[in-house]
Formats: sequence, structure tokens, C-alpha cells
Amino acid sequence: MKKIWYFLKWNFTDMQPYTKRMLAYLALGISAEIFITGGMIVAPVFIFIDMTVDIIKRQYGEYKKEQSDIIAALKEK
Repeated sequence: MKKIWYFLKWNFTDMQPYTKRMLAYLALGISAEIFITGGMIVAPVFIFIDMTVDIIKRQYGEYKKEQSDIIAALKEK
């Protein structure tokens, strides 16, 4: 049993953070399905929210970089 535990732990150490989050959403959806009929809808909702937040953060980062580049170019003139 200890070897199985170490194997599972080893698998999760190399995973990307978004993969861990997706697995957590899936586990949450499965556990919600056990207690509530139709509870599996929780997983896609959380995945959608996670992806939306990730896209917005990425776009905002690009916006801030673009704005700082414009300001730096204006200061050079």
C-alpha cells in the first residue's frame, strides 16, 4: 500500500497547476453527484469559471505590458 501511495504522490508532483485544479473540480463534481442528484454539473461550472479567469488574467497582463511599452516609448521622445 505504501508503494501505491508514493506512486500517486510522485504523479502529482510533476503535474501542472491547471491539471491539479481540473482533477480537483472533477473530484468535487463526483462527490457532489454522490450527495445530490445532478451534482456533477458543479465540475463544468467550475472549469468554465477557472478558464474565464485565466483568460482574463492573461489578457490583462498583455494589456498592462502594452501600456507600459507605450509609456516607455513616449518617454523616450
